[in-house]
Amino acid sequence: MEVNSTILMVCGLIVMIADITAFALIFRIYLKHRRKSALIFSLAWLSDFVMVTLSTSNRSLLLYIAEISLTVFAMLIFAGSVKLLEEESIPISYSTLKKLGLMAPGFYLFIILVYKSTGNPNWTLTAGVSLGISGAFVFASGIILRPIEEIYKKTAKILYLSVVLFGLHLVPAALFGLYEWYLPIGFMLSTTFTILMVYSMYRLTSMREFLKDSIETVKVPDIHTGTMIISPKELGKIATKLENVPVLAFLRDLKHSRPEWKTYFITAVPFRKENLAGTLAPTDLAKMTEITFQYLEETSRKGVPGVIIIDCVEYLSMYNSWESLMKFLSKLRDLVLVKGGTLILVIDKNSIEERLFNQLRKLLE
Repeated sequence: MEVNSTILMVCGLIVMIADITAFALIFRIYLKHRRKSALIFSLAWLSDFVMVTLSTSNRSLLLYIAEISLTVFAMLIFAGSVKLLEEESIPISYSTLKKLGLMAPGFYLFIILVYKSTGNPNWTLTAGVSLGISGAFVFASGIILRPIEEIYKKTAKILYLSVVLFGLHLVPAALFGLYEWYLPIGFMLSTTFTILMVYSMYRLTSMREFLKDSIETVKVPDIHTGTMIISPKELGKIATKLENVPVLAFLRDLKHSRPEWKTYFITAVPFRKENLAGTLAPTDLAKMTEITFQYLEETSRKGVPGVIIIDCVEYLSMYNSWESLMKFLSKLRDLVLVKGGTLILVIDKNSIEERLFNQLRKLLE
């Protein structure tokens, strides 16, 4: 009994120190760089600090506030994850959203299991609900954070895995939280995953990729607004002109990419390479559209004309019907016109039938 109390006290103290330290450090990053995801994550750790502090109380009201603080922590972790994806122009896949829909019936079954396990209706309706909702949202946060591994590498992997594990560990906490034998186990698990989350989240928000504003306010050289169709030979000259501009590029020929660009390599064989935002399958026109929309939204907020370069129209036509490709390019044209940006298509005129090339040019005029 005495050993258990000591373990609980030490674990609680460690978590409180980790929480308040994470809040202070990540909030400081927000004040310096104004990344809203950093603000949301910092407030999440402040909520967790409140939860741990109040959970040691014997007063029912304070315990209820502690349980609410845990759900606020989960909500903020989820909101911060979504905001981080938005800032990095990474769309959440439809398949992921479909899977997250399973949380609703899963939560219902979970509450039944909690009641069957504890036989305590008060615990089920308070701590059980709080732990169940929080676990579901923290787990979902880890799932949606996985794509940022393309940008933040190993640090992102540690973060999303620790977030997933933190969410999962709240399940046995609700099922066995009333049993004294589980308390030291639960607190040690919670402490371990909290430290991993704090460490990886601070590391991520301190990385050059995070601190560097994804769209910087720079002077864009005079360039035609709307749609341009250029030859492969002209791309080198255009790339040099736009060297310091935050261009969004979907490329097959990576030699034209620049460090300041957000470049996606269009390939049917995904792989990782430094200085790439990621790889995209040539059939994933919907994802390319979503990335372009997010990019143009951000450039519009910054007051910077967006510039999109696509050098792989011929390659895309091999994997998509010509009608689908025309619809895709027409949509991009409309997005660019609405946001006052520029869409540059690099096309070798000799590689496309004259009839199709004329149709393409007429569509994009």
